[in-house]
Amino acid sequence: MQYMMKHLIIVISLLLFSKTVYAYPEFIGYAYSSCITCHYNGHGGGALSDYGRALFATEIAARHIYSKETEEEEIGASSGFFGKSQLPWWIRPGLKYRGLWMQLNPGSKQSMDRYINMQSDVNLNLFMDKKQTFSVITTAAYTGLEPYYGKTNVWFMREYYLRYKYSNNFWVYLGQLDKVFGLRLVDHTAVNRKAITLGQYDQSQGAVLHWTYPTWDFAVNAFTGNAAQEEYDMQKGYSISGEYQVYEKFKVGASALSSESEKDQWKILALTTRMGLSKGSAVMAEIGLKERTNLVTGKDAELGGYTLIQSLISLTRGYNILTTLETAKSDLKDAAGDTMRWSFGTLMFPLPRTEVRLMATNSKSLSDSSGTFDAWAVQGQFHLSY
Repeated sequence: MQYMMKHLIIVISLLLFSKTVYAYPEFIGYAYSSCITCHYNGHGGGALSDYGRALFATEIAARHIYSKETEEEEIGASSGFFGKSQLPWWIRPGLKYRGLWMQLNPGSKQSMDRYINMQSDVNLNLFMDKKQTFSVITTAAYTGLEPYYGKTNVWFMREYYLRYKYSNNFWVYLGQLDKVFGLRLVDHTAVNRKAITLGQYDQSQGAVLHWTYPTWDFAVNAFTGNAAQEEYDMQKGYSISGEYQVYEKFKVGASALSSESEKDQWKILALTTRMGLSKGSAVMAEIGLKERTNLVTGKDAELGGYTLIQSLISLTRGYNILTTLETAKSDLKDAAGDTMRWSFGTLMFPLPRTEVRLMATNSKSLSDSSGTFDAWAVQGQFHLSY
């Protein structure tokens, strides 16, 4: 309890005293509080819709390559897969690549460089009617050297699902897609992603019911595991997630997840908040409890916790300063096991369809009686999206 109170105080303090920062997590700083505005998936991630592509080109990315006389409408019109050339209404393809260069322990004898192909995706989205009442959303991906459930250097289907639009307020998703829970960050190594079964490759087969209104958002997700997993590893269960808009550009939410495989059982609770501070400016936070039970050893469940706070300081259109603070503890009853990571750097969109991150990361492990030397890393990340 003392641990959770300490981190709750941290979250509240940063939210109350961060009025001078500028950020746009989840686009809430632009007053687009619902992910369905820009993504085919109503909870974010995956391919962008036509509107999402145009928004990225006209509000997020810098416009250095365009003359002052070029209207924003013309820039938005050139954001399609083939630029201004129109595709038939029933098909929307997409390409995404994300590469990461990192150097561990920079400046020391133990310094080590590495380049990782983090994401190589091909999207193909098909629509049965012009209103997109029925849609088929698919993403094929290439693993490279990073394993996908034990497989490397292979193509696989990351996600494939049928989306049914019953109305502007109610959506149904059926197939393999990301689980509904908390803040869906790009960084799959964050404390609220991979560490709690919500990582880059943790999509799961199942069904999602999603209700979205101007002031509130709610979803229920039943899932049975990823098709590429072995049966004994498949996490089967359910999750629920909701957000309420207290006032414009300020939302609070909560999520719960319960699942188990033949090896592990998970129960996770989280509180979230997203706050827009000015146009394109916001800060977000997530604080959670995670209980893991090893069903093989029969040991008592470990109740841990985590917090994440992220801000993005806007310098000018296309150029921002990104800051993330993460803390985690695997077992609240154990004095040891505290970890903390602080990341600071730039998030830039110098051209349409591109993203560049230059980050420095400091990590440390703490306990009541000892600690470890700080671990530093520098990163450069490049993202190309078509």
